[in-house]
Amino acid sequence: IIHPMIQNISKSRFESNHFADSVEAALKEVNVRVKNIVIARTGQEDDGSSLMKRAFSVNRPIIQLDDIGTETGRNIQQGYMELFSGSMIGVRNPKAHANIDITKERAIHFLFLASLLMCKLDEAGV
Repeated sequence: IIHPMIQNISKSRFESNHFADSVEAALKEVNVRVKNIVIARTGQEDDGSSLMKRAFSVNRPIIQLDDIGTETGRNIQQGYMELFSGSMIGVRNPKAHANIDITKERAIHFLFLASLLMCKLDEAGV
């Protein structure tokens, strides 16, 4: 169920009970994947929330997730832009800037989120 890229980066950390570290690594991997796509397509580098807002912008997406010519497609594009951005601000950043402990159950929730984001990138063909 978990995306292979998330498994590869997080499994050993998770299995050794380093739950916050497994989540931080997973979301860093999402960030790196998006960053590499943006650099390849634009030659410009960004990071974190601002990277996600730029990459998935509804008006000028670098990574288009749906048909933005329809209201449904624009809603999907905006919703995922906010999920990608919010995961950087609300999940990755706190773990990257402080020693935070989380439960195994919370780590599973966050790893599923990271996996969903990776799968959405796969669906977009990037």
